[in-house]
Amino acid sequence: MRRLTFQPDPAIAHILAKSEQEARGTRRGQPEETLEQHTRLVVERLAGLMNRAPRIAQIAGRADFWHVAFWAAVIHDFGKAATGFQQMLQPGGERFGHRHEVLSLAFLPDVADEETRQAVALAVVSHHRDSGVIHDQYILETSKEANPTQIENLRSQLRVEDVASLRNWLQTAPEGWREELGFSAAAVGKRRSGNPQDLAELLDESLWMYTHFSDVREGGLTGADYPWAILLRGLIQQADRLASAHAGIPQPYALPDMTRLEEIIRAKIPPEKVKEFGGLRPHQRDAAKTTGGQGHLILIAPTGSGKTEAALLWAWARQQELGPCRVTYSLPYQASLNAMQRRLAGDLNTEVAILHGRALQVLFQSAVERRGDGDTLQDLTREARRISDYNHLYGPAVAVVTPYQLLRAAYRLPGYETVLASVAGSALILDELHAYEPQRLGMFMALLEDLVGRWGVRACVMTATMPGWLREKLEGLLNAEARSAPRDIALQNCRHRLELREGSLEDPTVLDDIAARVGAGESMLVAVNTVRKAQWVMAELQGRLGPARVRLLHGRLNGRGRRAVEEEVLGALKAGTGGQPLAVVATQVIEVSLDLDFDGIVSEPAPLEALIQRFGRVNRRGEKGETVFLEGHPVRVVPVTVLAQPASGQSVYEDTLVERTLEVLRECVAAGGLLHDDLLSGWLERIYAGDYLEELQGKYRSGYDEVFRFMRDLKPFSSSPDLRQSFEDLFDGVEVLPKRFQAQYEQEKDVSPIQARSLLVSISTRQKNRFKEWMSWDDELKLWLTDLPYDDTLGLLLQKPQEKPKTSDGWGEY
Repeated sequence: MRRLTFQPDPAIAHILAKSEQEARGTRRGQPEETLEQHTRLVVERLAGLMNRAPRIAQIAGRADFWHVAFWAAVIHDFGKAATGFQQMLQPGGERFGHRHEVLSLAFLPDVADEETRQAVALAVVSHHRDSGVIHDQYILETSKEANPTQIENLRSQLRVEDVASLRNWLQTAPEGWREELGFSAAAVGKRRSGNPQDLAELLDESLWMYTHFSDVREGGLTGADYPWAILLRGLIQQADRLASAHAGIPQPYALPDMTRLEEIIRAKIPPEKVKEFGGLRPHQRDAAKTTGGQGHLILIAPTGSGKTEAALLWAWARQQELGPCRVTYSLPYQASLNAMQRRLAGDLNTEVAILHGRALQVLFQSAVERRGDGDTLQDLTREARRISDYNHLYGPAVAVVTPYQLLRAAYRLPGYETVLASVAGSALILDELHAYEPQRLGMFMALLEDLVGRWGVRACVMTATMPGWLREKLEGLLNAEARSAPRDIALQNCRHRLELREGSLEDPTVLDDIAARVGAGESMLVAVNTVRKAQWVMAELQGRLGPARVRLLHGRLNGRGRRAVEEEVLGALKAGTGGQPLAVVATQVIEVSLDLDFDGIVSEPAPLEALIQRFGRVNRRGEKGETVFLEGHPVRVVPVTVLAQPASGQSVYEDTLVERTLEVLRECVAAGGLLHDDLLSGWLERIYAGDYLEELQGKYRSGYDEVFRFMRDLKPFSSSPDLRQSFEDLFDGVEVLPKRFQAQYEQEKDVSPIQARSLLVSISTRQKNRFKEWMSWDDELKLWLTDLPYDDTLGLLLQKPQEKPKTSDGWGEY
């Protein structure tokens, strides 16, 4: 796309869109921005979005979709010509009491005929506020008509000479933009002016249409119209916000083909091992040939078998089939998302958005790591916010997200139309689908069904293990047969020999053996189910090894403390290249943590999926331990130890899951103990069977039915405060500030609020309620403060760490 050579029209150069202060907020040191300048920026970004997702018109079901979007973008802010709005932009100006987008409708007859009038009007008037907001301001409850006083006030805001100048401008400049930016090739025609109409009558009719858009009897929208209305609002909002932020023009991105991807993989292999690289594996090559149905892919492949490369090749094939499209890569855990974002950005050499609850902190830390001479914390904070804002505006063509970012659409959170506009027609990769608990899985499946059925999404679903009941549902939903990587790959990836020990971490002999292995030069992971137990175990091991050789990692460290521990552990282990022997005591956070490579593990009993994730932090590259042969394949394995006591979920996991997991592990040990992914699906079928399977599927259906209903009832122009609370309830977590850090927080927040937030600690809602007498809300800081003690090593203390419960079940979640 060629960038426009902008030639401003002096006749409208006095009409501003943004004040000098507003412009300075996005472009430091810049003067005010004229209406023509802002309009040009919006149209350029709309063109970028069109070039990146040309199928949206087809998905919307309107052949004139881009025509409507273009002309709506051209006049969307014309109401800013109001005298009151222009006065507001001057230093000391008073607030403009009207919605400028409503007054923009005055120019509707200049760009829309009867066929396009409704759609253009809806796109213009909706680009800031929901219909309910406009209704409350402009529609009288008594007569159900537009407030004549408000209409007359609006009418008086337009100067005759400004209206004439803007109408003259409409006859020339937009036509040049239409040709130069490629809109004419996308069925965007010339202006279709309609019949002139009295302004009061025009505003009255348009406001009624917007505030009663679902009243079919009055010429409102039917359900069949909702897709184009949702996508239209989403794209205009996205283009407008990108322009206001002076963000770059969205660009298509062409994924690498098989030849280029092989070069990327080979470049990352150490020189001494390049000869071992045999090229892309069969399941990766097959992913690039996915045809039939809608081109969806269900892939079951072991961890470490190259699922990511398979997904990228599948997405490349979709681009060859469909043309340009955005690529969205979804993962369940923030640590995995962070690693994937860095990996894709490096491999693909392009911007990759990252969207999850703590993405801003991740971006800030990345900015700190790249810090140059003279960069202040304020500079780094601004840079992190700039990138975060661009990511939330779906600027990059590749994004790494949690499924919850997409689920925002179902719960009609503000901006939900933009979410759907960003994902419509895209290639969506859902990785590690097995990691979600049943109810959340049902929610994501209902969302996926709607994205595929109504929004033109192509889906690639990948997992290392998939129970039969889920496989059947996916195959029915996507009309595609699941594919599996060759069994030999699972065998070749065998890295562990299972040991089951009849004991617990409370046994001195177990702790002695862990200490002895560290003393002999090994780095050991000790996986514990509760924070309280982890704190106690750390103290016991420190008594045996000394503080320098023991680290504690769990979720009740603040962000700053956890990052410091992670960096120490990474430095000690050096990600599998040797290093300092260390014992790391960790809770579930280790299951989704860093690229760590321990020599061994001792784990408390847990469900099979959790144990497999924990084992994944041991002998990650298959280069440690003894060499054995597994069905003719030479593999190097290290022992991974699971303690059989207590044989319960310890108030963290369901007892049934733990008991059934121990049953299959005992059989595995009896058969030699070699662990590989080909065993897992069969084990999961046994664990999730009978009454428990029925219970699991009941939870799945509950989540599925809820989101299915939300998506079925989805309408444009109306976010839902009630559903927002339901969405927030999905996340059981509260951030609190230990009072020990209050003064430090207050000092840091004025310099970098992002850095200050790394002093907060996450706890569950139940924990907050249990210790409510130690909690207080600070209105000024807008934070929960806690009197609970915080120790730099142990984290937030909900009990004295030296206390040991009288029974093994007494460790609880605290």
